[in-house]
Amino acid sequence: MLWVIDGLVYGFFTAVYTLFNQHYRLNGYVLGIWRGFGISLFFLPFLLFFPVPSEVDYWFLLIFQGLLIGIYDSHLFFASADFGAGPTSRFMAITALVTTFLWWFLTPEQFRHLLDNGTVFISLILVLFGFTVSYWQMVQSPVSQKVAAYILPAVFALAGMSIATKEIAVHSKSGVWGAITYYLAVSLFVSGCYNLFFYLRTQKPGSLKRAAADIFNRRTVRPGIYMVAFSAALITAKTLALRVAPNPGYVTALLLVAPIFVYVLNRTGKVPDNVSVKAGFSMIFFLLLLILLVNGNYGITD
Repeated sequence: MLWVIDGLVYGFFTAVYTLFNQHYRLNGYVLGIWRGFGISLFFLPFLLFFPVPSEVDYWFLLIFQGLLIGIYDSHLFFASADFGAGPTSRFMAITALVTTFLWWFLTPEQFRHLLDNGTVFISLILVLFGFTVSYWQMVQSPVSQKVAAYILPAVFALAGMSIATKEIAVHSKSGVWGAITYYLAVSLFVSGCYNLFFYLRTQKPGSLKRAAADIFNRRTVRPGIYMVAFSAALITAKTLALRVAPNPGYVTALLLVAPIFVYVLNRTGKVPDNVSVKAGFSMIFFLLLLILLVNGNYGITD
């Protein structure tokens, strides 16, 4: 159950994370630069307390994770600014489905054990089917289709991130603290490089001096510092949850609390949020059923 607590914390900070650029409406790549390099530079000195990993595949995971973070960050930030946090957070919920099936594909032996318990497996499939139908209903309006088309790369990036994070956390020889530190220092540095590359490519500032002035201007600095602070908490909670959960898709399912927080905060702030609300919360209902199945005494280990 510990992964559920950490997963709920992850969901709360994801809501804040999604709402962030709905409010500030900054360039998504600039926010990604702040998040990537800011977190990495803060945690870089702590690498001295842990041995340097010698496994090539571990370094590959860290770098691959960083690229996925860069894709996820930029798409989420731009989508929140352009379409609002509400529809963005509800569409990101489909990541739970993508992650679950992808993990089953990567762990065939464990998946066969799940198949042995037919009642539980069929129940899982029914819940996932309800989730899929709800999602299909949510993409019927033209606005929703536009959101879905833009946010889809972030969905697959987050699914890959969840699996890579679990592998990084489980196979770290420095324990949980080493895994979190290398994630925050190395992977986030790579994501900062990704966002910097695409910022320079798309915005064409003309010189590094002008680029630095844009990234560190008065309107950007304070939101950038906020982003670094709560992103570090989000990543730590996510890593702890993924380390002990049987399937990374189940942790991603806990992102269902993010749309709830987003919806409540938007209503409180009188921000319009009326895109596919019923279908979005129907999808969240089926994700709640998924959590009950996984945490019940039904022998689900994958």
